Amino acid sequence: MLPVLQTDLGLNYAQLGIVVMVANITASFFQPALGYMTDKKPLPWLLPLAALFAGLGLSGIALADSFVEVLLMVVLIGLGSATFHPEGSRVAHLAAGPRKGLAQSIFQVGGNAGQAVGPLMIPLLFLPFGLKGAAWLLVPALLGAAALLIVARWYKHWTVTWEKKGHAGAGTNHYGALALLVSVVSIRSWLHSGIASFLPLYYINVTGFNTATAEVYLFVFLMAGAIGTFVGGSLADRFSKRHILLFSMVGGVPFLLLIPYLTGLAGLINIFALGFICLSSFAVTVVYAQELVPGKVGMVSGLMIGFAIGAGGVGAAVMGYFANVLGITTLIELLLVFPILGWLLGVWLPKDGRKGTAASASL
Repeated sequence: MLPVLQTDLGLNYAQLGIVVMVANITASFFQPALGYMTDKKPLPWLLPLAALFAGLGLSGIALADSFVEVLLMVVLIGLGSATFHPEGSRVAHLAAGPRKGLAQSIFQVGGNAGQAVGPLMIPLLFLPFGLKGAAWLLVPALLGAAALLIVARWYKHWTVTWEKKGHAGAGTNHYGALALLVSVVSIRSWLHSGIASFLPLYYINVTGFNTATAEVYLFVFLMAGAIGTFVGGSLADRFSKRHILLFSMVGGVPFLLLIPYLTGLAGLINIFALGFICLSSFAVTVVYAQELVPGKVGMVSGLMIGFAIGAGGVGAAVMGYFANVLGITTLIELLLVFPILGWLLGVWLPKDGRKGTAASASL
């Protein structure tokens, strides 16, 4: 949607970065708090309410005539995300049985696939209708809210049964390791947000692509991330979560370096590989965090999906400033810093099965 906002409302790179920042910050800072609250008392009705919040915000952009009005709608979208993810992640955790990685990947891949489909809305809705096309996004939001009512009923029945059994989270909490993991995921989020936010603008303003073509590249990147999320989460039930995370940080470096040099089919393959690797640890890190702090499933889910991912929004605003000052080509080149820094921090994470050792000692 950023190219449409740039075209229809004349927003510059810094303002576009602020839009991404507000969306992410609104979603991120509420999530851990809501997760902490619902760890004590689950609130199933938040699930359909969250879909309504997000739908009203997205469709409300159709009425926005200024930068400030866009930000107000973005806040509503962020609140919808913040309300949904802690409880949604808990439902996935509870329904998973022993396959926590697979269940979390299925949950996360739904959101990532939905995000990937977003760029396709450019040629379908926004190019024909401009920002007014956003009004149609209320329809899937209402359908989602109806589906979540069914999930909420199951969840409510389950929580009543669970409370009667007197269940509580078991195991030792390792907050030092969790803090380090949040730092690594925040860096991964800066990288992903930088690519997703500014790569289409790079293709339009530097490579010379039209808006529709640039959005196809973004779709491929995001859909590859959704596939990587599913594959990585499935592997997390069999292999080291730490190793998957470390690979996701540095495995995409060669493909990141090739972005300015490849277009056409080769460029699409390159972007696919980058997206797949970058988000292959998305669900993995949520399960890893839930194992590090087993007594706070909602809170750590809010941290990993909300706070850490929301860091990407702050990064987007900073990167928007650098794009204005240094140029968007230099910005794309500077993204290389993030995977290297993430790997250097990630090597200090404890190995699976030794959750309190290295990281706790180092912190």
